[in-house]
Amino acid sequence: MNRAFQGHQEPAVASLIQVIAGSDYDLVNTAQRGDQQSLVTLYERYYDRVYRFALSRLGSVADAEDLTQDTFLKMVDKLSSFSWKGSPFSAWLFRIAHNGVVDTVRRRSRRGLQVPMEAAQVAVAASYEGGMDDTLLLNDLVNAMGRLTQAQQEVLSLRFGAELSVSEAAQALGKAEGTVKATQFQALQALRKILAAERSLQ
Repeated sequence: MNRAFQGHQEPAVASLIQVIAGSDYDLVNTAQRGDQQSLVTLYERYYDRVYRFALSRLGSVADAEDLTQDTFLKMVDKLSSFSWKGSPFSAWLFRIAHNGVVDTVRRRSRRGLQVPMEAAQVAVAASYEGGMDDTLLLNDLVNAMGRLTQAQQEVLSLRFGAELSVSEAAQALGKAEGTVKATQFQALQALRKILAAERSLQ
């Protein structure tokens, strides 16, 4: 963290990045120069969002806390390598978190463990419950989430659990924005169909 960031930015590009990334720009740059308070501010700004994403994917509070802490440790370790090249800091940070989730899930799979999906779904469903239909119950969303594909759950976790924009989610996942938009649309459509079908049986 004591290594200063020496990256060169054209004025127009730097100005555009500041507009897109807001106050993250100054915070990241000063953190790259070793300012500890800037690191603390970044941690406080993103902790809840990273934690919600981790919980939505792992379903375990303990695992989510561990992954969140590990994400920020890696952030500190790798921050000097981050550069403003059209990718916001948030996308870079959640790429680290996403890779951590993938590694955790692989380790679980090798040990024959599975994600406790109900806890994971609550984290995401609670975050966008009001955005779909005020009459929907959280439990309905939790149950429906379990019937989505992994790709759909992943996109919803980033878009609603972590509150990333489409662009940020796409960069975090290494996918095209159009793919993320399509996956989100399909996921929300699937949720509505599942919920409608379940209610018709009640």
